[in-house]
Amino acid sequence: MFKRALVAASLAAAFAAPAFAEVTIGGSIEADIYVHGSNANGFREEVELDVEPRIFFSGSDKLDNGSKVIWKIWTGVENYREAGAKGSDTNTGSSDRVWGNREAWGGWQGDWGTVRFGKVYSPTYLKLDWPYGNLGGAMHVAELGLIAYNPENSIVYDSPNFSGFSFSGMYSFRSQNNQIEGVDQEYFVDVTAGYSGNGFMIDAGYTQGEDTAVSSTGVVTHSEDPSKFWFVAGGYNFGAFTVKAGYKGWENSWAGLSGDQNQYFVQGIYSAGKHTVGLTYNYFDEVEQNGKKINDSDSNVIYGQWNYSLSNNTVAYVQGRYSMAGQNANMGANYATMAKDSDSYRLLFGTWTGF
Repeated sequence: MFKRALVAASLAAAFAAPAFAEVTIGGSIEADIYVHGSNANGFREEVELDVEPRIFFSGSDKLDNGSKVIWKIWTGVENYREAGAKGSDTNTGSSDRVWGNREAWGGWQGDWGTVRFGKVYSPTYLKLDWPYGNLGGAMHVAELGLIAYNPENSIVYDSPNFSGFSFSGMYSFRSQNNQIEGVDQEYFVDVTAGYSGNGFMIDAGYTQGEDTAVSSTGVVTHSEDPSKFWFVAGGYNFGAFTVKAGYKGWENSWAGLSGDQNQYFVQGIYSAGKHTVGLTYNYFDEVEQNGKKINDSDSNVIYGQWNYSLSNNTVAYVQGRYSMAGQNANMGANYATMAKDSDSYRLLFGTWTGF
């Protein structure tokens, strides 16, 4: 990452150039190759390539009262099947190559906190993605069950840090299809709070949303009930060792996984020099639909990752996932291998560089 003050230095000697707001340019490049497969009927082992270049532009302008106007445009060009879950609010990946598909917002920042308007990653997703979903948990910890990742037309407030405690809130008008008589307004609400200090961390969040959809005949329909999602997670650092654990629950009528479900996870991490190794176990209990539990619909997922730092900005890693889905469960090592009554795996080798 680097910063450039946008001033016309080459013309300064001849002209009185105005002062420009500061702009930051940064991004990352991830390049992975992996093999994945499942013993479910209709699946075969496959080798795939995942390349994820991302770039962002952000900036700020200090106002006379001491606060700042801030903005960011963040774009990713992913070709991986899971990119839709990370890069678009609809989980389809259809916006993967649209400018500002990850974030595009403007706002204000001061001693009172930060407020942003536009397309913004939800506070719950950001909390689960890091620090709880790192080292292999992008799908199972950070994404499964979520209602939305980066909804459009959002208003977000982030509090200052109060001696380790902070909180965030989001309200989104989503696609703003709210003008149809007889159809409820679609929305998305997200609230998180957490504390971090003295090696200890704890976080919690709650989200709720209602959605509309346009049928093939052009009729706007609405979800029968709002979808809900909540989580509690925490951890403690013992020098070179870190342990984390968490609980997630969701009631989904239109997003994430079908039905209501709970998830429990526990993670252990060891760091030494340039090496970091993490191992995580996840248990997804039986799915509930229409008030009834579906027998043998629970799943177990184990994943691990070894990171090796090649420089201050580049890391190489090996990641493995293994999923064991019950007879009536629908789980996989990645989104491409989600199938009932099956075992699946994914083994990945890659590098990531930030700039």
